[in-house]
Amino acid sequence: MAVSLGTLRLWESVLESTKKSQDKGSDPMIWAIHLSSQLNSAGVTLPSPELANLLVSHICWDNNNPTSWKFLEKALIFNIVPPLLVLALLSTRVIPMRHTQPAAFRLYMELLKRHAFKLKPHVEFKNYEAIMNTIDNVLNLSQIFGIKVNDPGSILLEYIVSVVWQLVEAALEDEGLQELTKERKHKWNVLQDMEVDVSGSYGAKRNEILQSKNTVMAVELIGLFLPNKITSRILFLARRNMPAYWRSLIQDIEVLVVNTSALRSSKVMTPEIKCV
Repeated sequence: MAVSLGTLRLWESVLESTKKSQDKGSDPMIWAIHLSSQLNSAGVTLPSPELANLLVSHICWDNNNPTSWKFLEKALIFNIVPPLLVLALLSTRVIPMRHTQPAAFRLYMELLKRHAFKLKPHVEFKNYEAIMNTIDNVLNLSQIFGIKVNDPGSILLEYIVSVVWQLVEAALEDEGLQELTKERKHKWNVLQDMEVDVSGSYGAKRNEILQSKNTVMAVELIGLFLPNKITSRILFLARRNMPAYWRSLIQDIEVLVVNTSALRSSKVMTPEIKCV
């Protein structure tokens, strides 16, 4: 009980100091250095899954501002939080809110582009297995794919498939193409939120433009995952070990490639791109 209370106080202290640093306009790098030292002194294994959840919850949505995102970025750069877990946590919050929070969706995709293709450093974390188990729980991968796996490598495979599929389903919905895939059961909570936009006509127009750009970027990210040397190998394993899910994913990608208007604006994705 004493340990639990001490841990609770530690995270309360971290959150409080983070808020104060942001309010004072402190340098995010200085904050990250001090935080890393504080957690090391407290015996916390880094990168910390607990801190990842704390910072993502902090941003979504009471502190969704550029400063909070800069602090999160520095925590990622300094390996204070595990990038793949941060991305998983953000996906569950940001993707369903991408229309009323288009800037957050954009930042999520920027972080995805920066961190999801460099997998070797993540595998080398000493708490890699615990991180992947947390990702499994956050995204309900075992339930969704109906496969209970215990090794982190299998969870990583399912995670990469989920990242691509989340983007595909989001792009399909944003392009009004879900009716073309209605015979397949959708797996990810990507439905648009139903919040009322009260930002005014200028703000609404600006959001609409950013939403359109976001759809193009989502399509481009899908196009990057398929030919990338590392992620394409993982997707090849998915094709071999999860054939039913793989066929469903590829069918959704084909619908998107054939019908999306975002493809015409994309500099990466082309109708000729091959799916692993």
